[in-house]
Amino acid sequence: MASTLWLLWRLFWQLLGPITTFAFLVVVVIVASLAYSHNATIPRVRRKNQPVHLLLVLGSGGHTAEMFSMMKNIPLDPTHYTYRTYVVSSGDDFSAKKAKEFESGFLKKGESDYAIVTIPRARRVHQSYWTTPLSTFQCLWACFDVLLGRYPGQVRLPMNYLSPQPDLIITNGPAVGFCIVLAAKMIRFYESVSRWMCGSSSTQAVSRLRTIFVESWARVNGLSTTGVLLLPLADVFLVQWRSLAGRRAWPGMKQTQYAGAAVLPNPEGKEHIKGVQS
Repeated sequence: MASTLWLLWRLFWQLLGPITTFAFLVVVVIVASLAYSHNATIPRVRRKNQPVHLLLVLGSGGHTAEMFSMMKNIPLDPTHYTYRTYVVSSGDDFSAKKAKEFESGFLKKGESDYAIVTIPRARRVHQSYWTTPLSTFQCLWACFDVLLGRYPGQVRLPMNYLSPQPDLIITNGPAVGFCIVLAAKMIRFYESVSRWMCGSSSTQAVSRLRTIFVESWARVNGLSTTGVLLLPLADVFLVQWRSLAGRRAWPGMKQTQYAGAAVLPNPEGKEHIKGVQS
């Protein structure tokens, strides 16, 4: 018995070195890939009058209120962002209702110009941290399906859209926003690697799935948990207080950009958000 335990102990230490080295190399590759993709300029290949698909991530309560306040202050131009998808979490009837009110009341558009997609929550209120990884993975999987246009019950885009993928994604803090941005980053990475392996020089696919994260107006001195997680992932990271400007995930990464109070009438925030999608 003692000899068996000794052999297992020796085997453990013999494997520990290679496993640790492999894990370290994986981390280095991930960090380097994030740094490269985060600072790379995303090519713009869109024609002037080509329709734009905008995806907005809504969260219960304050996140949704801030999002629609921003969209009214920009203001959102339905002739430019010609189709809009709203992503809400299961059980969030408030956000779905506000999306309908925004479309019919502020934009004065019919149901053929937008879609509301309900996906599983990343984490429910008071949910155990032991079960959170499972629900987050379920949410992430649903986000992949939404971005690829194949989520159950998702309405197909009109025929004049070349891809089911949204051109621009805006989120402002709900947990599902992290899953959406992470899924978008992974899809873009996969498509880039696929084109590189096939020797293709086409850049059209990577012009889609651009991501903007707008930190909550309530965050004055520190970033939210979602903000910290998205700092190395979002293409553009906007903050509404000067005290949060210039922050990086780590040296060499993009800085957070001060956009003024985007939830209030503000020309700075308007130009920052509208300038991402020409």
